[in-house]
Amino acid sequence: MNWKKMKWATPFLAAAILVGCNTGGDSVDEATQEEAPSLYPVELDEVTKGLLTDEIKLSGNVMPSKQMVVLPMLTGEVTKVNVANGDQVEKGDILIEIDASDIELNVAQAQAGLDAARANLAGSRQMREQSMKQAQLQLDQATDLLKQLDELEGDGSIDTDEIPSNLQEIIQNLVGANMPGDFDRKQAEMAVEQAETALEQARSTTQIEAAEASVKQAEIAVEMAEKQLTNAVIRAPISGQVTNFTAVVGQMVSPQAPLSQIVQMEEPLVQMNVNESVLPSLKRDQDVEVVIKSLNRAYKGTISYISIMPAEQSLSYPVEIKINDGDENLRVGMMAEVIVTVSDEQKQTVVPVDAIITENNKTIAYVTNDGETVERRKVTIASETVDFYSIEAGLEPGEFVIVRGAHQLYDGALINVRNPDLLEDRVNETEGQTEEIEEIDEEEDDDTSEDE
Repeated sequence: MNWKKMKWATPFLAAAILVGCNTGGDSVDEATQEEAPSLYPVELDEVTKGLLTDEIKLSGNVMPSKQMVVLPMLTGEVTKVNVANGDQVEKGDILIEIDASDIELNVAQAQAGLDAARANLAGSRQMREQSMKQAQLQLDQATDLLKQLDELEGDGSIDTDEIPSNLQEIIQNLVGANMPGDFDRKQAEMAVEQAETALEQARSTTQIEAAEASVKQAEIAVEMAEKQLTNAVIRAPISGQVTNFTAVVGQMVSPQAPLSQIVQMEEPLVQMNVNESVLPSLKRDQDVEVVIKSLNRAYKGTISYISIMPAEQSLSYPVEIKINDGDENLRVGMMAEVIVTVSDEQKQTVVPVDAIITENNKTIAYVTNDGETVERRKVTIASETVDFYSIEAGLEPGEFVIVRGAHQLYDGALINVRNPDLLEDRVNETEGQTEEIEEIDEEEDDDTSEDE
């Protein structure tokens, strides 16, 4: 045996044995660690009640207080133009005039028809009066004849001088017969009835009513023709500035093509659409600041309208701001920034942005109240800034959320809090409140004992 070789081999063997022993010990420790629950290192922050900012900035556009499209009411050729783009006009000012020669003829024709209808009505009234007089006369004569027949039956005499010629033949026959018979009396009574019927027909107003209706119809025709003549003169419907005006003399215009727009900017507005989360910060008649960056100027504004319904095909709500100190520099469509000051009454539940993560398209926060385990919560965000979220639902002020290490967590996971001071402060605060309550209870007990 070569002892020299054994002398050098011994240290290596010892080292091998030592390494083997150490390796076996590490395997045991790893098995122990796998059996023990994992503690995830995290950092906390407290959910608070506050404001993301003391002001809200909203975007909108400058709009006129009133604007109206000018449309011709008839088709015709432009004969006179009185305005141009940019002109300021008052309500009722003449913008253009349209050829009205044909309309004037229509007015004359309608007026002639009215005159004829009125003449016909007058003739019908006169004819009715004459018919009534004639019928009344015949009735009186027939009545007198019947009366004389009655008298003849009494004394047998009759005065023929007062009897009309057309009835004298009947009287002569009666006299010749020395006494009128039943047939003669029936004829006289029938003559009275016929005269009464004729008088009733003469009193009828049917023809008068028809003539009056013709007059009314003719008056309407004149009114319509005169209105058409009025429509040949196009006037400004409101006061304001003339825009989009293109009419020239000789051009044909019609109701299908707008002639111009009149824009009124005495009280300009800012129109905008806001998210529902902003609505609690807005009130009607609330003062705001309107900044027009292109003019490098701020204006005073007042919220004049907040819609109760969202805009069509949108979840945003229309809001209008009245600019109180507008000037001639404002133009329709300018971008406006509306600055709304938020009051302390509108404080919200606020957390740092690091407290919120997204899992499977859901907004999640991990909450702990004991510093040992976490609860997975789904939350709803109302609004946000670069550093904070305001929470609409899911969290309450005073709770603690994970702001570091949340991505590795799950519901019920065990944690190792790296900034336990927050929890300790809460515990100390709670213990202090408990001691105060106990002292108050002891004082009350002492007072009760003394009373006894």
